[in-house]
Amino acid sequence: MKSILTLCAFLILFNFKGLSQESINAYKYIIVPSSYNFLNEPDQYQINSLTKFLFEKQGFKTLLADEEFPEDLNNNRCLALYADVEKHKAFLNTKLQVHLKDCNNKVVLSSEIGQSREKEYSKVYNLALRDAFKSLENLNYSYQPSSKVTSKTTNVSSQNVENSQAQVEIDRLQRELEALKESKLRAADAKMQAEAAKERALREKERVNIQVKENESVEKEAKIELAETLKNETKSDESIQNLFANPVANGYTITDASSKVLYHLVFSGKEDVYIVKGQDAIVYKMNNSWIVSKASDSGVSMKTLNVKFN
Repeated sequence: MKSILTLCAFLILFNFKGLSQESINAYKYIIVPSSYNFLNEPDQYQINSLTKFLFEKQGFKTLLADEEFPEDLNNNRCLALYADVEKHKAFLNTKLQVHLKDCNNKVVLSSEIGQSREKEYSKVYNLALRDAFKSLENLNYSYQPSSKVTSKTTNVSSQNVENSQAQVEIDRLQRELEALKESKLRAADAKMQAEAAKERALREKERVNIQVKENESVEKEAKIELAETLKNETKSDESIQNLFANPVANGYTITDASSKVLYHLVFSGKEDVYIVKGQDAIVYKMNNSWIVSKASDSGVSMKTLNVKFN
């Protein structure tokens, strides 16, 4: 009884493989879509490219859906089988199964379910797909034209062709949308940077203007303070009368009415500027007045001298 069951199972399997082989050999091309429904973008993790590569290893003429098709395939899309990869629900592992469908979306051949327990998507999909293709390694494909396939018209496969073309168009529009979005982001970023640079330039200009105004204000206040100092000094010296400039070697002595020497001036080498000997001071002419300027720890003090030089 066991032998009979084994024999029946063998015959069923042999008959299935024979039918599959005959069906597969009748198709000249395999079309691989740009993306699968379990992926988020075209050829994500290179799964679609890997599908094409693995079919080519079995001897199939394989094309991606967005490639330019040969003339005979353009005339009759039913010459090709259309690949699809199905992701099965699973716990703690990933399961993938490969299907080949004709132009009427009828499944002609399916692989066994491949699986992997890897955690990274880029590895788990690759390994699960390769595992599924192990059951397709002994197909011994060889194209043998069949009237059943070649006699089909494009109208029969119109829905499948339209779906494939629609997917290609969707992929193209999606790429254009992403490129447009990226271009807009770059333009917005450039605009923001230009506005930021303009704002920085305005702030710098404003800062410079404020600094110039502050410097002008400080300079103006210093001039006013100097004028007030000279004015005050002049007023305080109004009681000093009869200062005399007496020529001496390389300079003058300044004396009061009692001939007391108040300053001993030494010529500095610059016109109308004298160094006060023995003091940290100079005497110079400004606006027809003679000023004595003294330096001390508390700062510089200035005083007008009521004296005339001959």
